[in-house]
Amino acid sequence: MSDDDFKVSVDDQVRYLLRRIGELSGIENSGVVDFELAKKLGHQIKGNADTFEFPNLTATAKELENKAVSQDGDGVKTVTRALLNSMREHLKKLAP
Repeated sequence: MSDDDFKVSVDDQVRYLLRRIGELSGIENSGVVDFELAKKLGHQIKGNADTFEFPNLTATAKELENKAVSQDGDGVKTVTRALLNSMREHLKKLAP
């Protein structure tokens, strides 16, 4: 099998980004930080970033997970914004 057999389609990448942007926007816009959700999303994005060909999201997603574990509300908000910005940039490149 070649690498092309495992290539994620642009449609799948766009769907993934839109889903995660929606979830992260909930954290960004909420008055109270849901640390469990932030931890879960950070962990999922960290694990999926390479699969969906967004390796630059891995470190930031790990940071989100860590901020959530330490219950650093300001840190969660800051890192969430950084992830959202990166994801929106990817989305612009995929679906201009």
